[in-house]
Amino acid sequence: QFHSLPRLGNWQQLMNFADVSYTIRQPNQKKEYRLKDLPNIIDPDEYRPVRRRTPIKIAFAPSTRAPVGHPASKGYNEVKAILNNVANKRDVEIVWIEGKPYDINLRLKQNSHIIIDDVITGNWHRTSLEGACFGCVILNKVMKTPFIYTTLATLEERLLRLVDNSSILNDFQENTRLWVLQHWHAIDCVKEYIQAYKELLN
Repeated sequence: QFHSLPRLGNWQQLMNFADVSYTIRQPNQKKEYRLKDLPNIIDPDEYRPVRRRTPIKIAFAPSTRAPVGHPASKGYNEVKAILNNVANKRDVEIVWIEGKPYDINLRLKQNSHIIIDDVITGNWHRTSLEGACFGCVILNKVMKTPFIYTTLATLEERLLRLVDNSSILNDFQENTRLWVLQHWHAIDCVKEYIQAYKELLN
């Protein structure tokens, strides 16, 4: 099962050793590998929400500094500039997550109210899943419940609206956690893996 993008490694050679190949359920992976997909399992009983304190914390965890136009871009410089603008206009805390050990990465996300995932390419995956488990508001470029569809052009407006409207913020926080429990729970996702193993054994 391939997790990294095909342009980053020797995936074709690895496929030659495999009886069956899958990728993770992530838009870019599905598009580039053209393989059957399986969900990346995350357990919402392990990734739990906590009581958050003010000011509102907005987290961004760019996994790359690739510029806009690159297929893996997260809009590193552009999002940073927008977050600086928001912080100048409102009493918020910007949580920039880069080069951190995974446990610290998770703790920072868990204590944030809003998480920005990918507002450039329309890809989404682990950050959105983690944020949903933690009951954060998730901004990404995906027309999918429970996320808020956001582009670079609309990012600042979306953030300011959430910061200024606590009821909207709270509703989205509750809905993201509920979505994981109902639609991406490990108990359900693992059934797809069981079926894949059965097909392989047969």
